[in-house]
Amino acid sequence: MSSPSTPKILVSPAPSSRIPCKENHGMFVRQTQLTILTETGSRIDLVNSSASTTPQQITSPDDAPRSTPKSRLTSSRTSLSGKSRESRSREDMSSSTSSLASSADMSTKKASSFVEKTPTTASKVKTGIPRSTPRRTSKTSVPTTTKQDSKDEGEKVLEEATPEPEGSETGFVETLKPQFTPGQVVSTPTPPHATPTPTRLLGSVDPGPEFELLKEQLKDYQEKLETMRIRYKEKSHELESLNLQLEQASEFKSKIMEAQSSLKKELEKVKREKQEALEAKEEMADIADTLEMATLDKEMAEEKAESLQKDLEQAQERIEELEMEIEILKSELSDKSEGITTQVEGEDGQPMTFKMKQILQQNDKLKDTLVRLRDLSAHEKHEKQKLLKEFEEKNAEFDQVIKANDKLKTRINEMEEQMEELHGYVDAALGAEEMAETLGQQKLTLEDKIKELEEAVMELEELQEVNDQLQEGFKEQEQDFRQELDMKNLQVWEAQRKTESVLESLADRELIIVKFRELVHKMQEENQELRSQLELSSKSSSLSSSLLPEMLDFKKMFAETKAHARAIELELRHMEIQQAQRHVQYLISFMPDSFLSRGGDCDAIMLVLLMPRLLAKCQVLISQLRDKFTAVATVDKTTATSAKQFSAMSRFCTHIHLLQGILHQFTHSLNTCKPATLLKAGASYPDMAQQEKALDGYIEMLKRERVDENLSTDSLEKIVNYFNTVHPTLLLSSGDCTVHQGQLLADLGKALLCAIDSAQTDINIILALLPEGEGVETLKKIQPHLESLRLQVRQVRRRADISDLLLGSNSDLTTITKPMIMISNIIATTAGRLIVMPTDADNPIPNSKLAELLKLSFDKHYDIIGDRDKNVLSYIEGCVESLVTNVGNIVKNLQDNEDKYLSIKNDKEGEEPPLVLRARKVKEELNQMATVRRKLESKEEDLRDMKLNLRAKQEELAEMTLRKDIAEKKMKDHELTIETLKRKLEEAYIQSRRKEKEFEETMDHLQKDIDSLELEKGELKDKLKSLPKKAAMEMMSSSTMSLSGDMSLSSISERGGGAGPVKVVESALLINEVKHLKSLVIQERKGRMSEQTKKYLNILNNLAPIYVPKKVPDADMKRIDELQKKLKQLEKDYWDNLYTPTDLSAIKFEHWGTAINTRITKFELKRNEIKERTIALHNEIVQELIRQKKGGHVASDLRLFPSPEMVKAAQNSEWVEMCEITLPTTDPEIAGRTIPLKVDIPTFNQIRNKLYIMANPI
Repeated sequence: MSSPSTPKILVSPAPSSRIPCKENHGMFVRQTQLTILTETGSRIDLVNSSASTTPQQITSPDDAPRSTPKSRLTSSRTSLSGKSRESRSREDMSSSTSSLASSADMSTKKASSFVEKTPTTASKVKTGIPRSTPRRTSKTSVPTTTKQDSKDEGEKVLEEATPEPEGSETGFVETLKPQFTPGQVVSTPTPPHATPTPTRLLGSVDPGPEFELLKEQLKDYQEKLETMRIRYKEKSHELESLNLQLEQASEFKSKIMEAQSSLKKELEKVKREKQEALEAKEEMADIADTLEMATLDKEMAEEKAESLQKDLEQAQERIEELEMEIEILKSELSDKSEGITTQVEGEDGQPMTFKMKQILQQNDKLKDTLVRLRDLSAHEKHEKQKLLKEFEEKNAEFDQVIKANDKLKTRINEMEEQMEELHGYVDAALGAEEMAETLGQQKLTLEDKIKELEEAVMELEELQEVNDQLQEGFKEQEQDFRQELDMKNLQVWEAQRKTESVLESLADRELIIVKFRELVHKMQEENQELRSQLELSSKSSSLSSSLLPEMLDFKKMFAETKAHARAIELELRHMEIQQAQRHVQYLISFMPDSFLSRGGDCDAIMLVLLMPRLLAKCQVLISQLRDKFTAVATVDKTTATSAKQFSAMSRFCTHIHLLQGILHQFTHSLNTCKPATLLKAGASYPDMAQQEKALDGYIEMLKRERVDENLSTDSLEKIVNYFNTVHPTLLLSSGDCTVHQGQLLADLGKALLCAIDSAQTDINIILALLPEGEGVETLKKIQPHLESLRLQVRQVRRRADISDLLLGSNSDLTTITKPMIMISNIIATTAGRLIVMPTDADNPIPNSKLAELLKLSFDKHYDIIGDRDKNVLSYIEGCVESLVTNVGNIVKNLQDNEDKYLSIKNDKEGEEPPLVLRARKVKEELNQMATVRRKLESKEEDLRDMKLNLRAKQEELAEMTLRKDIAEKKMKDHELTIETLKRKLEEAYIQSRRKEKEFEETMDHLQKDIDSLELEKGELKDKLKSLPKKAAMEMMSSSTMSLSGDMSLSSISERGGGAGPVKVVESALLINEVKHLKSLVIQERKGRMSEQTKKYLNILNNLAPIYVPKKVPDADMKRIDELQKKLKQLEKDYWDNLYTPTDLSAIKFEHWGTAINTRITKFELKRNEIKERTIALHNEIVQELIRQKKGGHVASDLRLFPSPEMVKAAQNSEWVEMCEITLPTTDPEIAGRTIPLKVDIPTFNQIRNKLYIMANPI
């Protein structure tokens, strides 16, 4: 690292200047590419300086060469190793970090150093901003030691905060606090008894070196802010270039993602169609199952028919056996009646043989059998046609489904081919491994640069905040300085006044010293004479002279003891006062800021204390003036000066009594008003406190023995006028308080007595100096009125403790003193001018001089009286008479209301002052705050417990909802299975009913046949019994010859016929035809079953294979379980990190702010951590979804990239139209309207199943 004094060189390499060298080494540059940095931070172009003899060209930091975005991008892509990234981040942190440090020398020049670092993996030389800026120091030292210590501490902190030259990773800015504490008075301490000169007092107004130091620090901060702004502009340009690159990359990525999303959408559509085809296949499988059930039912019915057919055959065999028995019987009968024939009449009346009749009966039976066979074949044919029709319909539907399936297969094949082509396009767009690697590197470098820029922006924002805080601090300091400057100006004015008073006192003291010297000289002469006398009488008074020193020593010892005790008592009182002041300061430190604010409780307390203090000071002035200036018994020319002093002090006491009157009214109002009015009046305490200084000035003059007849009362009159003006506006206007008439009347009476004393004394002076003349008689007439007025005023003063004297609303007590004060001033001015006039026996004062002087004095006060043309003597006499009348009226009213005052006094005893009420209210508020705090703490605990219970209930509710969903799903499945079973049961029940009906019909038919056969059997038996045995044997033999092995029917010869047998050919043909028909039916059924079997086998062979879901690999399940665990842990951490109130009960009050800030910082850090974890977990879940979704990702060596279809499908929030359902309705409001239904896939499947059930009822 180079020293701060050496210039720095900025290197901007060109491609043509590269020379091969080792890795991580420097490069050769041209001289034209070098720029020198001076100590002040300006730049010197070597090209211009070497080409001409002109001065060096100084460039501002704004003109610094910036590298293009392309060069920055290539430099940022040089390496992805952690070491280079770390070094680069450290360089940026060190370049963006600036701190303040004290410079080695005490000069006022500023120096900025630039730190150069050579990165390990880059080939460019980077330059940074100043690591440290030397702080300006002032050559003038601050006189106070506390400021020097704070300064040294600040320098230590700055030295500790200065970063190390190498390996520094800190990114914080050390903010210097100003070395000036607001409120300190920058002045040179002077001894308390030293007399300050005006020049030194004026010099103390200068703010001193600290103000200059703060100005220099402000300039440093402004320059530092400018450099930061320049760096911020550079960073903003870099950010714009990076944003452009990022936009290009995002456009390229958006194109790829759009292609991928379109492919994904088409794939989803194909999958949807495939799913529909599979569902259709499942429906066809259900139809096939139904057909198989129908065929099975049909086969069972056929088997049952076959069994019935077997029973019929058995019955026929039984009939054949019976026929054989009949034939045997016939043969026996034929043996008995050989050759005998019996003639039987036929229907037409012609004779017939018995054989013929038997044949006819057999023909009738065969006809009935043939009819029944024909009916049965017709029924079977009808059933066959019905089944064929249903089979053809099902075949047609199945053919349509097969055609739709073929179309879907062709569509799927086309989509797969298109997918393969688009995958090829995507692979071509993404490129090979190098493309993915470069894109990953660019993304990583861009992310790093974005992070660095964000950190730089955050640092600049922090610097801006620091600058704003400094500006606010400087504004506050400027205001403090202005206030201090005003205070200093006020102090200077007071000091000038003090100097003038001191100079006057010095002049007085010099005169007093001269007088004392003369007195000492006289005393020394007298002492010398006394010593000579003592020497003469030493012998006679030896005893007395020996006792005198002992008495003097005793008095001296007694005085010293008394003075010592007094000093000890004063020390103790001083210590008690200091302790009380500290106690008050400690109590105030415990009070909140609202207590000390303007118009707060503190100002109200100070205002309540101010009034008794002012009253006490007024009483001190009155008592001291009365002791010093006593009344003169007889006034003549020799005692005129003392009488004049007493008159002046009486007038001064008049104003003091007026001030006491208004102060008593203030005290009464402050003790009877409302607390709100008290706080409002407390806001004006600083202005009222300024009025106390005038009284302090009068007391100081009284201490220095500077009070005489020339004492000015202007300040005192201003104080009285101020309080008279403020009292109605602050207190009386609120309506809370009233005027204390008794106290006001007593104070005004005292003022009137003082004014009367002054007027009578001045009149006596005038009468002593001018016994005769114009106006003397008028003055003599005034004196009895003044005496009567004195007596009346003394009667008035006795009711000072009653607030309401019931004088009426028209009585203004404040106006009764103004005429008397005016009269006393006019007479005093006249008397003063008469005393000054030279008088002797030869030149007496003319008699007309009194009228002239009175006129002059009257003209002096004409602005108050208002009429200059009035007669002075008549005015004085009229004023005195009106004053006597007014005071007499007041005395009469007081005497009339004597009985009412006692009740008024008793009613007013129970009132509490507002300060006590305010204190009680504040105590109640504090107690309420304490109770509220305790309630809040208990509520916080209850809230914490409720949160835990709520969390447990939420978990239970989630578990119950999960169970409820599972139960509802199972219930739906059970309902579907129950519905299918019910449907199958109803179908089976219907089929069983139909089969039972057919079976009953068949049994009825067979029962009828059996009954008919039984009847025939009975008839044949009857016939056999009636026939002879020979005929029966012939019939048996003929029947055996005519029949050949199978079933045969014997023909019975006619009764009385011939002996030859008769062959029946029709019965054999019918039997053969029946057999042939049976064989045809069996062949047709077998052929139909074989055709159905072949067709169903072909259909099954043509169907797609059944989809069997693959088993999820163990690695995928493990990743999914880990993601679920992470999600649960993140949810738990989120609920645990919810903000709860901070418990400050165990922390001191002054540490509350630190504790709250620490808690907020921890909460923010934890929240940021949870946010980062949430983003990371979301990325992992998205990656897992992309990995699990077939066709949703493109694999590479670095990572999985989502396919464009996947991204487009994830970003697409539009609804897809699946189908349109038309329902008939009679409601005119919704007729013809299209109502959109936004449903998910499971709800869509449920709607489709319900529509299918509605369309195909059982």
